[in-house]
Amino acid sequence: MSISRSPERPPPTFAVPFFALVPNVSGVNYFTTNGLSEYYAFQFTANKRFSRGLSFLIGYTWAHAIDNVPLEFGGGAAGPLPQDPRFLNNERADSIIDIRQRLTSTFLWELPFGKGKKWLNHGGPVDWILGGWQYNGLLATQTGLAFSPVLQTSTTNTGTGSRPDVIGQVTYPGTLQQWFTPAAYGIPAAYTYGNAGRDTLRGPGRTNFDMSIFKAFTLHEQTRLEFRAEAFNVFNHPQFGLPNPNIGNAQAGTITSTVGNPRQLQMGARIQF
Repeated sequence: MSISRSPERPPPTFAVPFFALVPNVSGVNYFTTNGLSEYYAFQFTANKRFSRGLSFLIGYTWAHAIDNVPLEFGGGAAGPLPQDPRFLNNERADSIIDIRQRLTSTFLWELPFGKGKKWLNHGGPVDWILGGWQYNGLLATQTGLAFSPVLQTSTTNTGTGSRPDVIGQVTYPGTLQQWFTPAAYGIPAAYTYGNAGRDTLRGPGRTNFDMSIFKAFTLHEQTRLEFRAEAFNVFNHPQFGLPNPNIGNAQAGTITSTVGNPRQLQMGARIQF
């Protein structure tokens, strides 16, 4: 964990280390190894191996990730961390990668029509039209990521950001114009830390479904032509980003971004011989 201190701006409520020693130094960086993290999970998997033209895999995770440091590989938004470097344990909260629930499912289904299948298996034009089709799908859905309320303008005078005070009940209208209620937060007194906890807010969940359709044509004993059409995010389901967490900003609580990709379609063909 990397911490930056600004000894040239001592707050009136407590002394900043190194100020009397080296008052002209603009900042002091130091590294510590006292960050802690925990992860608990229940995981369930159901798998049907391919038989009779069908296979599927379902995975479900109910988990809780907790830490007191930010993680370099991203996730939610931890805000000013640590708010007070002297008391790192006060930052213990949900991790920015805490996905409380996640469900994934994949399947492959060969339609039972055409040569070698259960129905309409006599070959000829019917096989060319209805035979050799394969349908595939991938579903992923999860709950939202954690993020922290932060102040638009810090009140601590320590050179780092800070969090607001909780003054009311935080609710989730759940709209793009107001995902959470910024009115539940207030501005702390000057040179004090806010009492809002780290990662106490939750962003929107995400759902995505991909699908593909394959069609195989037998051109010769050893030669096959495969046509494939693939759709990513086939229902064009929007994946919204995190709301604006800056209390004191007119846009606090609003969502103005998306993550992931909109619907994408592609087609292709290949010859196997």
